[in-house]
Amino acid sequence: MTNKFMKIIGAGALSILLTTGVASAVSANDYTASKEGNKVINIVQPSVLNWDLTNNTAADPNTSWTVQIGYPHINMYLKNTGSKSFRVEVKHNTKGTIIFNQTIEADGIGRNFINNDSNPLVPSGTYTVTVYGGTAVPKGTVILKASDTPW
Repeated sequence: MTNKFMKIIGAGALSILLTTGVASAVSANDYTASKEGNKVINIVQPSVLNWDLTNNTAADPNTSWTVQIGYPHINMYLKNTGSKSFRVEVKHNTKGTIIFNQTIEADGIGRNFINNDSNPLVPSGTYTVTVYGGTAVPKGTVILKASDTPW
């Protein structure tokens, strides 16, 4: 009877070991399969400049903004909340290319200006964004967004 009892216990233990081993192998294969399916991709976030001029005190403020390679489609949103119109110039630092030179009236209405990599072409690199106030300190919002697809 001891022999029969030991065979039953041995068979039960073997069954547990096999089940545990199979479960471990399955989860290891799941992990390997998911790792094999994933590829490392360098994601370049398009550049966004969100410049609030509400508390601006400078006559002609400027800031820098960078366009990444492959994101030449630019959307510029301007809103003037001040008392006088202002002009925004977006100029490439190295090439001197001006991709925007827009004036916005003091009417509180936001407007979009688009350059889909034409008139002029939009080179990647660093730009200087300058807001020219003219006779008043500019107040409002300047938003620049770069995209890899046309607007």
